[in-house]
Amino acid sequence: MDASHFEHVYRSSSEQQLFEQVVRCDSCGLVYLNPRPKDEIILASYRDVQDTSFIKQNEERIKTFKVAFSKVIGDFKLPSGSRVLDIGCAGGAFLKAAKDLGMSPVGIEPSKYLTEFSKSTYRVEVLNGLLEEQSLPEQSFDVITLWDVIEHLLNPEQTFKIVSRLIKPNGILVINYPNFKSRLARLMGDKWPFWLSVHVTYFEPRTLEAFLNKFGFQIQDQRRHWQILQLGYLLERAGAYFKVFGYLSKVTYTLGLSRIPLFYYMGQHRVVAKKI
Repeated sequence: MDASHFEHVYRSSSEQQLFEQVVRCDSCGLVYLNPRPKDEIILASYRDVQDTSFIKQNEERIKTFKVAFSKVIGDFKLPSGSRVLDIGCAGGAFLKAAKDLGMSPVGIEPSKYLTEFSKSTYRVEVLNGLLEEQSLPEQSFDVITLWDVIEHLLNPEQTFKIVSRLIKPNGILVINYPNFKSRLARLMGDKWPFWLSVHVTYFEPRTLEAFLNKFGFQIQDQRRHWQILQLGYLLERAGAYFKVFGYLSKVTYTLGLSRIPLFYYMGQHRVVAKKI
């Protein structure tokens, strides 16, 4: 396969349905893609791709993050100006939301295109590259977030060793991820939209809790993660699985209804943990 194929697959808005094999570890129960393309190929695609379709939904993503993160701020009484690190910040929607909520955010993003978009559009600090490539002081963040990221990590253990060093004692970790054991995922089977080639690791509540415990994190709260996206965009994505939704997407664009924001749930799970 040529480079353009991987640039299509490994991007923020990838809709490449899973065709690879997934396996389960006999000892820990973790489910992951095996085999997968070489890490350097995946990383090169993440760095070089120019994903314009993803950022078209940023207004709705900012609203989603404000709702979700406001609850975290309130529940854990985070003071104004708290230092927040967002790993895999994509188009900067969470950074914008956190900034508006009075936090002091910084993002890390491998895509050069999305890094520059975030910095120029929202006037936020974004470090281009991988977490492993940054020189950040230990215990320098009150909050670390991974929104729609943990399932993309090529080496989750390496990433969380660094996360554990960067976060302050009693610091807050926020993760959302596609829960393949959710009722909706099991009901939809292979039509569940989060079975994607871009997702190399699949967690469920049991395996994620065990994973986080290894790095000194204790879960404080977990719940369904609801999101806001435009109706036309959602129908267009659903059209890859059910043709009728593709038809309805065209109808919404024709009638001028495509930009209606829709609050929806598709089996994603949100976890808040504390560094003990």
